[in-house]
Amino acid sequence: MNSAKKILGILFVVAGILCLAYVTDLKPAVSLTGVPLELGVYELERTDGGYYTILDSQGKILDKTIRRVFPGDEFISEDNRLYRVTKIDGNSAYADFKKDVELPVFHGMNYGASVREDGTVEVQAGARNVIAMYNTHTAESYVPTDGTDSIPGAGGIFKVSDALAQKLKELGVRVAYYKTIHEPHDANAYRRSRRTAAKLLSQYQPAAIIDIHRDGVPDPDFYRGHIHGMDVTRLRLVVGRQNQNMQSNLDFAKQIKAVNDRINPGLIRGIFIARGNYNQDLSPRSILIEVGTHTNERWKAEQGAVLFAKSLPQVLGIGRQPEGVVGPIAENRGDWSGIMWVLAVLLIGAGAFLVISTGSFQGALNKLKTFTTIEWTNFLGKRRSRISEKNKKDGDS
Repeated sequence: MNSAKKILGILFVVAGILCLAYVTDLKPAVSLTGVPLELGVYELERTDGGYYTILDSQGKILDKTIRRVFPGDEFISEDNRLYRVTKIDGNSAYADFKKDVELPVFHGMNYGASVREDGTVEVQAGARNVIAMYNTHTAESYVPTDGTDSIPGAGGIFKVSDALAQKLKELGVRVAYYKTIHEPHDANAYRRSRRTAAKLLSQYQPAAIIDIHRDGVPDPDFYRGHIHGMDVTRLRLVVGRQNQNMQSNLDFAKQIKAVNDRINPGLIRGIFIARGNYNQDLSPRSILIEVGTHTNERWKAEQGAVLFAKSLPQVLGIGRQPEGVVGPIAENRGDWSGIMWVLAVLLIGAGAFLVISTGSFQGALNKLKTFTTIEWTNFLGKRRSRISEKNKKDGDS
């Protein structure tokens, strides 16, 4: 009978873990080496020269991408409307409008801030003043400037990333940028870049980590923009929806878009919420960005990256910021969601085990009361004993 109760208790715990996996979209499974088993399966891109056009129910073009699109993928448009892909038909993907998205509020002014002598504002002293950067697809290049769309070991994407890093440094942010080569551009690229991302996170504990790419749609006008009097390429943010940090990273992406909509209107084309992991299970502030496409001039992508860099200190509450801007725009509530679910599952599992092992709810409560009473008695007894011994020694001396 006792064995049966123990087995039932274990089954309750397992069921709780499965529920946790479901509610946090903890898919794909993780191998014994810590690498998601399906990493690289869904993070694929078109290599046949084609691309997907995402359309709404009226035939309006919402987005274009060489990223593999799957039913269930979602897209937050430039005007903050959420769409969900329902079907794929050849090179077209069809999406239904779901709702208007309310982005976090951008607090642009705070007169209680402490202003430095140079006119900048001290922000969030507790934040780690580091942003980590890397490139999964290190050969990605820009044809008009680089002469080709791919340069093994020396892609134009490095120079775009350098422009982003340099601007962040000018804004007082430390940058940890690894230019590790992850070629070839195949299904295992994200497995190779995972080691780089993990190393960056381990060594620097950054405030955020960014994987920098460019898209591959052939139309250069799709990403072209003119912002603050400059010709730039616009950016897309990509969030993987198959990991436990999905909500945290989506919150982060929304914060980035909210700030840019205010200070760089039109820079962010949208947020693509894609099937796949993209190594974003490693951090609750991990984002993939696509800076233009291969048919854009690289210098325009660099200017877009510079504008993007200006938003990050305001999102994260780090570096030196313009006077009147204080701290991050919103608390990232998703950071705690994974922890709370784990605690909930453990508590439910422990409670179920107690009920089954004692045979009743009352028995479980009595067991818990007995346990806590004994533990407190032992704790207080030991503490009194230590105090008594200390007083005795003091008296002897």
